[in-house]
Amino acid sequence: MARIEEATLFRPDSKLQYPGAPRGGGGGGGGGGRSNDEDDGPNIALGARVGEAARSAKRRKGLSFVVMMICGALTVLGAIFAPRSYEVESRVLVQKTSSLTGPQQQYVSPEEMRNLAREYEEQVLARDNILAIVKQKNLVARWDDMRQPHRRLIDKINRKLGKPAPSDDEKFEALVSNIEHRMKVWVDATTVTVKLEWSEPLAARDIVDAAVKNFLDARFQSEVGVIPARLKIQEGFVAQAHKDLESAATELVRLQKANDPTKKINVLIPQLPQGVNDKPVPIDADPALKAKLEGVRGQIQTASQAKQQRLAELNQQLIEKQQTLAPGHPEVIGLKQTIAATEASQPAGLAGLKAQEQEILNEMAAQQQRAQAAAKAEARPVPRTVSVAAPAPPPEVIAATAPKSVQDAQVRFDTVTATYQTLVKQLQELQVQMQEQEAQYKNRYKITHPAEVPAGPKRPVALIAIAIGLLSTIAAVLMVAALADRFSGIFFEPRDVRDRLGLPVFATFS
Repeated sequence: MARIEEATLFRPDSKLQYPGAPRGGGGGGGGGGRSNDEDDGPNIALGARVGEAARSAKRRKGLSFVVMMICGALTVLGAIFAPRSYEVESRVLVQKTSSLTGPQQQYVSPEEMRNLAREYEEQVLARDNILAIVKQKNLVARWDDMRQPHRRLIDKINRKLGKPAPSDDEKFEALVSNIEHRMKVWVDATTVTVKLEWSEPLAARDIVDAAVKNFLDARFQSEVGVIPARLKIQEGFVAQAHKDLESAATELVRLQKANDPTKKINVLIPQLPQGVNDKPVPIDADPALKAKLEGVRGQIQTASQAKQQRLAELNQQLIEKQQTLAPGHPEVIGLKQTIAATEASQPAGLAGLKAQEQEILNEMAAQQQRAQAAAKAEARPVPRTVSVAAPAPPPEVIAATAPKSVQDAQVRFDTVTATYQTLVKQLQELQVQMQEQEAQYKNRYKITHPAEVPAGPKRPVALIAIAIGLLSTIAAVLMVAALADRFSGIFFEPRDVRDRLGLPVFATFS
């Protein structure tokens, strides 16, 4: 007879597979039939595990609410203190123009283009330029305003713990290092692009704006800057030649009057070009006063040039703004008002310098008048003798420099006049060249995209933090509730019975 055995809960059939039963057979009730290599039983799908965790969270509403509130608070803090970066970009158009008079553009080889691009990049990223940016924009004083929120919190904690705050030198070096690492420059065939990622939008705009302006100033010095120096030297030559011309004319008139006192003599001396020592200096003035006058005039010229440079910068900004903004835009109107106020204003201390200059000139004139009066007083008792107000030079110097006759004086006057005219012509040529180079520079470099304050951070950090916090909150609620059920000692799910007791569960009911 065939033996029939009934498969029961405590005596399962080895040929049948039950939930929780070991694969490969083995009988017996309780947990004796579980194999050592498969303690976890059959794999549970991820959806089933999530469903179990959701039911655990539903059963433990209080615990889930506490976890949700904690995670929500952490999410809000993360959105507030998450580091933000602001990106600012500025572009300069570089046009290939060779000369205002040349109809064709100058050919530039690829090697020269690469060298020029490298030169542009080095001028922007030069350490001297970055040091100047930190000083120009006063970034050390703006250190606290540029700190990220979490950095400010760390700084407050450090101060509470008694740690010293960084010194100004440490801030300066940190700012220079950050700019060197974060500022990027791209140079292509026609455009120089300067880009910066920074922690504060206004500072980012200011740094890029200063970098572009310093780059344009460096290009101006490289391409045009040598001509103003040559102009200054040439103006000195012209002024000295004019003094020599006045001296030669005075000597010529003196000799002509000595030969014919009744003859009316007119010697025409051309005026100095405009801007070249407009106010003459007395010939016999005190050397100390001359030096002082030159120093004051140099300060006046420096102040005037600073004003003109400021006006040029404002006009350039106005042109750039008008290319992208409407005439009624507040920035355009503000720039026009600033230009008008700058033109109407006078540089600080300029009035005092001009008054000081006039005082020196008056003192020089008084000295000359006193010297002439003294010479006349000495000459009155002996009308026939020639008296001089100063010690006479050695005879060999007189023989070498002073003309002996009217003809010699006329030749010297004509020679000095010709030299003066040649120097004036060279000065005028340099002035024309300067104007051409300035016009060429303005046509060559144009800011097509000025630096502007970014509307928002480079990435939506707050939204990202909220999204991550929301997902983390859901995961934390499910995990904490599932772990609480797991370690509570109570069986809430059929899988708990199978995993802990090794007993198969055929059905559940509520």
